[in-house]
Amino acid sequence: MGSPTLQEALFWMNLYRDLLAVDEDALKRMRALLSGELARQRGTASYDEDVELVLTEIERVRSRHDYWLVLVERMSGPLTAR
Repeated sequence: MGSPTLQEALFWMNLYRDLLAVDEDALKRMRALLSGELARQRGTASYDEDVELVLTEIERVRSRHDYWLVLVERMSGPLTAR
């Protein structure tokens, strides 16, 4: 397999950007639901594990996005909007 083309790098960068938005939205929703029953669950192993899982996924996806972003910028120059 050779080096990716600019078009391929843009595809992957955009895919990971979209996945990152979904994951960040999920985390935001989890935190917003911290009222009532979920507020009482905060600090429990299950809740903490769920939050940690989402945070780990966000970091993994962000790392992949940043990899492709750097590759795209090497091929085409700095991007003005991320």
